[in-house]
Amino acid sequence: MGHLTLAAFTAVLCCLFLETEANPFVYNYEGLRIGGLVIVGLLIAGAVVLLTYNQCARLARGKQSDDSGI
Repeated sequence: MGHLTLAAFTAVLCCLFLETEANPFVYNYEGLRIGGLVIVGLLIAGAVVLLTYNQCARLARGKQSDDSGI
């Protein structure tokens, strides 16, 4: 029984190592490109929000202060 287990274990290890040599790692360039574009889009959207937030807050404060003075 022990020899059969050892033979099965050896066969499984050989199959695993032979399979990795037969199928080298290949990059998924399409997925990598789409992921990069999504990240760039989020960064650009965040930058636009940060740049316009101060302008919008200033406009909102300016309108409130003008109405309270009248």
